[in-house]
Amino acid sequence: MRTPILTLVALVFALELGGAGQVPVQDRQPAGSALRPAVMGPTGGVSTGHPLTTAAAFGILLKGGNAFDAGVASLIAGGVLEQDLYSLGGEALVLVYPKKDGKVTSIVGQGWAPKAVDVDWYLSRKKSLEGEGLDPAVVPGALHAALTVLEKWGTMSFEDVAAAGIGYAENGFPMRNSTARAIRAQQKFFEKWPGNRTYWHKADGSQYQPGQTITLPSLARTLKRMVEAERGAKSRGRAAGIVAARDRFYKGDIAQEMVAFLQKNGAPFDASDFAEYFARIEEPAKTTYRGYTVYKHGFGSQGPVLLQALNILENFDLHKMGYGSADYLHTVIEAIKLAYADRDTYYADPAFVKVPAEGLLSKAYARERAALIDPKKSSTSFIAGDPLKHDSQVKQWTFWKANVQNAVTPRTGAVAAGGDKPFLSAEALGAKVEGLSGDDSSGVVKDTTHMAIIDKDGNIFDVTPSGGWVPGAVILGDTGIGMSVRGEQFWLDKTRANQIRPRARPRYTLTPSLVFKGDMPMMGLGTPGGDNQDQTILQAFLSIVDFWDEWYPNLHAALERPRAQTMHFYGSFWPHTAGFNQLNVEATIPDSVYNELKARGHDVSRLRPFGMSGCATAVMIDPATQNRFAGADPRRDCYAIAY
Repeated sequence: MRTPILTLVALVFALELGGAGQVPVQDRQPAGSALRPAVMGPTGGVSTGHPLTTAAAFGILLKGGNAFDAGVASLIAGGVLEQDLYSLGGEALVLVYPKKDGKVTSIVGQGWAPKAVDVDWYLSRKKSLEGEGLDPAVVPGALHAALTVLEKWGTMSFEDVAAAGIGYAENGFPMRNSTARAIRAQQKFFEKWPGNRTYWHKADGSQYQPGQTITLPSLARTLKRMVEAERGAKSRGRAAGIVAARDRFYKGDIAQEMVAFLQKNGAPFDASDFAEYFARIEEPAKTTYRGYTVYKHGFGSQGPVLLQALNILENFDLHKMGYGSADYLHTVIEAIKLAYADRDTYYADPAFVKVPAEGLLSKAYARERAALIDPKKSSTSFIAGDPLKHDSQVKQWTFWKANVQNAVTPRTGAVAAGGDKPFLSAEALGAKVEGLSGDDSSGVVKDTTHMAIIDKDGNIFDVTPSGGWVPGAVILGDTGIGMSVRGEQFWLDKTRANQIRPRARPRYTLTPSLVFKGDMPMMGLGTPGGDNQDQTILQAFLSIVDFWDEWYPNLHAALERPRAQTMHFYGSFWPHTAGFNQLNVEATIPDSVYNELKARGHDVSRLRPFGMSGCATAVMIDPATQNRFAGADPRRDCYAIAY
C-alpha cells in the first residue's frame, strides 16, 4: 500500500503558489506577523504539530472527507511522524463538534492501569512511577479513541485515513531535528531495551541524522494488519470494518503479542486489560466567558483549570490592563495559581472519585477565589478552596487538600515550605519532565502535539495526543508500538484523589479546547506543554477574544504574543515536583514589566524569545464572514493550512 505522498506535496505547493479562493500556507519565517501571512480560506482549515501531519489531514479533506476523517488521519500520521511527541502507543484526548449533533462531545482516549495494581502493589515491591520502562505503563488509548471517532462521526474507512501514516512508516520520511535529539538522548535507555535500539537505529546500528529517511516497518505491519481486519469485515458495513480493525489491536493477535511481551518482561498486564479497554465518551466540562462558551475535558483531566481561571478572570477588566502589562500578567498568573491548587486537590478519574464539579465551576465560587488576588503582591500560599458549599451533589471530601502556607521553591532545588519532601526545580529537572524544562519547547525531550481541523460543513475536530514517546516508552516486541508511561501522572499515596487504582486512568494533562461565540461554534485550540498546556491556551484564548482588534484577521499574530508561565503547583509528572512562586517569562516581555513582576514578589526568570514550552495551534470560523482561519505560533515547527 503506497501513500500518495507526492500528490499531497503537490497540493500543498499548489496552495503556496495561490489560486482561486486560496491563501498561501503559513510562511515559516521566524518572527513577526508582518512576515507570516494570514492563513484564511472559505472552506476549511488544519493546524497541527508537523507539516506532514497537516498534509495528511489536508489530503483527506480534499478527497471529500470530513473533519473527523481528517482528524483520525492526522492522529495516525502523527503517531508515525512525531514520536518524540506522540506515538500510537500513547493517548489521545479528543473534542468533537459534529454539526448534525449540534453539541460538543468528549472522547477520553486515556489508557488505564492494569487491574492487578494499586498503591500497595507498587510500595510492597519498592517500585516507583518514574516515567520510563514498564512500571508506569498504562494501556494505549490513542487508537481506541481514533477509531471510535471514525466509527461514530467519520465517513471513510480506516484504510483510507491510515494510508498516509502507513505510507510514511513503510516507505520512509525525513527525520526531523527534535526526533533525532530524542533518540540520541536515549542511548542508555536503549541498552536496557535493545528492541528500541533496533527500532530507532539503522540496520548497521548507526543513528539516523536529521534529514535522513527513516522507515518503521514493524509499525507499518501492525497498521496493515488492522487494515486486513477491516477488509475482512467489509461486507458488514463501514462501522463494522472499523470495529474489526480496532478489535484486532485490542483483542486479537496484535494484543496477544503486546501482552506476551509485557508478561515476559514482568509487567502486570493480562489480555483482559487490553480487551476490556474502551475510550470513554462523555459530556465535556464547560463555562462561559464574556459571551463565549469554552468546552474542555472533564475533571479526569487538567482541562477545567482553564475554565476555573476564566471564571476568576471574568471579575477583572483585562482589556483595560492591556495584553502583556504587569497588571495583566500578574492577574492572569494569580488566577491560574488558584486553579492549580484546586486541580491538585480535587481532580481525578471520575469513575473512582466524586469530584465537586458543580462547585468548582460555580461563578459564585470564582468570585470568592478572585477576591483572594492581591493586585500588588504575588501569593506564596498554595491553598485549595472550598467548592463543596457551592455543589449540590458532593458534600464531603476525604482526600488530601492543598494547604501550603508560604510556599516557595528555590530554583536550585530545596525543601518545600510546610515540611514536604525535597523537590527539584524545573531547571534541575531539565528535560526529564514534560513541559517543565527551562529549555525552549523544541528541546523538551518528552512533550506532546496537537491537531485542530475544521471542514466545509462546520464540523470541528480537536485533539491533544501524547505519550508512547521515544524517551522512556518500551517498544512492544515486533509490533512497533511504544507503551505509554502515562501512569507517571498517578500518585503512590492513598491520601491523594489521583492515586493509582486498578483500571483507573491518571488525571492527565492533555487538554483540547473548543470555543463557541454565543451558540455558534467558533474555534478549536490546543498546545503541547504538559502542565503548561492550559496556561498557553489561556493566554492564546485571551489574546484572541479580549484583544480581537489587535490581531484580526491574522490568527498567527494572536498566537505569537509573549507569554508567562507559573510553576506554582505540584508537577503532574513523577516525582510531582513543585515550583512554588516561580514565574518564567519570555525575553520579549519588556524590562519594565519584568521588574514590576519581580517587585510584586514573583521569582521571575527569563526564557529566550519564543522559548516557552508549547506551540498553540488553532482553527477558527470567523463569526463575521464564516471564512476559515488557521494559525500556529512560531515556538515550534507547527504548520497551518486553510483553503
